[in-house]
Amino acid sequence: MTTTCQICNLQPFKYKCPTCYTKYCSLLCFKAHKESPICEKPSSTPSENLVGECLPLTYKFPTTDTVPIEKLQALVQSDELKECLSNPHVRDILKSLVQSQTPEASITEAMKEPIFLELAHACLKIVEPEKFQQELEQHLDVDLD
Repeated sequence: MTTTCQICNLQPFKYKCPTCYTKYCSLLCFKAHKESPICEKPSSTPSENLVGECLPLTYKFPTTDTVPIEKLQALVQSDELKECLSNPHVRDILKSLVQSQTPEASITEAMKEPIFLELAHACLKIVEPEKFQQELEQHLDVDLD
């Protein structure tokens, strides 16, 4: 692994070019790099290889709880889900869940937030439509009582 500047090869690198990820140590080296014709964007980045462009996805160790690939791809296409994820508060909740030391307790807390429930319902409609319908009917029955 390269730890020195890829431009001057003298100093340890501190930065990476945002275009081609070349490692450099200073503004002087960055400017020299940018002036060279070798600074090109890599042929693809992970964010560019989304659904439809990459190799067929499969699971190495599927379980009974594994969500089928087709349903994950349907989540990517969901306008309702995209709308939920456009809310910064929802994104903050998701970040806190990922970083939580007690995910079960954190999810229980998150489920108290109406906007998070909306996200969960948007996912359930696609991933488990039958279960979503049953829960919706049960919820309506409870409200009617």
